[in-house]
Amino acid sequence: MLTLRALPVRRDGGNSLTAAYHDGLARHWSPARRLAAHGLSAIGCGGWSPGERLYLSEAVRTQGLSMKDRKGLHRLLNPGAFPLSNNILKNKQLFAKIAVGLPLPDACNPDTMDLDAWLARQDDIIAKPSYRSKGQGVARFVRHGDDWRDGEYTRTTVQLAVSLRALWRRGGVIQQRLPTHKALADLSPGALPTLRIVTCLNEGGAPEICDTALRLSAGGPRPVDNFNAGNLVLAVDGQGHCGPAWRSGGKRAPSRHSRHPLTGAPIKGMILPDHDAACALALRAHDRFRHGFTVIGWDIGLTTQGPVLIEGNWNPGTDIVQLVNGRGVADSRLGALYRHALDRLTDADWRAAQAVQRDRR
Repeated sequence: MLTLRALPVRRDGGNSLTAAYHDGLARHWSPARRLAAHGLSAIGCGGWSPGERLYLSEAVRTQGLSMKDRKGLHRLLNPGAFPLSNNILKNKQLFAKIAVGLPLPDACNPDTMDLDAWLARQDDIIAKPSYRSKGQGVARFVRHGDDWRDGEYTRTTVQLAVSLRALWRRGGVIQQRLPTHKALADLSPGALPTLRIVTCLNEGGAPEICDTALRLSAGGPRPVDNFNAGNLVLAVDGQGHCGPAWRSGGKRAPSRHSRHPLTGAPIKGMILPDHDAACALALRAHDRFRHGFTVIGWDIGLTTQGPVLIEGNWNPGTDIVQLVNGRGVADSRLGALYRHALDRLTDADWRAAQAVQRDRR
């Protein structure tokens, strides 16, 4: 994994968050390291991507945090993320061990369980590779008679078991696919809807909820609800009220929807079921994973069984929360807690941050 920290020669002090981040780097770096970071900025390794410019207004970007800056900042605030092999949020098998006792999907560990017997009790499962994000590599297998179907492909139980064991040996996980909450079934056809809850340790050292965004499937063939896969995302306020949804337009600007584009089900104004329970779960989860992680983006599945913890993200995207909230992160509670955490970094923390950091798993 590659982390680049580009440092603009002329820094705009109007954004208090990026100013705190860039000034902290410049103040602690040697002239040679600053020069390297200025070079990265000159060749376009910093700032806003074309995609972000497409769906975030200039006003949002003025007080915003770009994806390129976000990764370097999160790496400073979440030292537990590296090395990746020990990252309890990125390594899905480690995550499952730490999260025992929290509501999780029913899963199979082929090292300690009979995979064939577990499969015999299932009709719909999800297989996830480790160290991947944004739904990459996630596969859904649905029982079809005596066989299993993955989209257009069919395989026998024996063939499926072989591929699942190989996935497990590479660090992946094998889980039951959870049924969507009945109130959300027409709002997320094709994938379990997840509530992204961003929590950050506050001034008192306690996890605090800073942002929430609901992700819905638009009904495509992939069993994921990620925005960048062409799906929907919307803001949810502190009382669980849903705003209008935004749908990724690829190379076009995102489109705004008050109703689901496929089913016609109303979105704007809906009261999200189990909202309070999902928020409480995110706070419990961050308390469990707090060592080495100041900020975490939680994905909580909204199921017929109640909220279920799907995963935590050490480098949660700020693009979707800036899109649905219509404001930059610097102008938010999350931005204030980012600045507080940056102020608490030691000189050694800042000096350890490199302009270019490459880490093998």
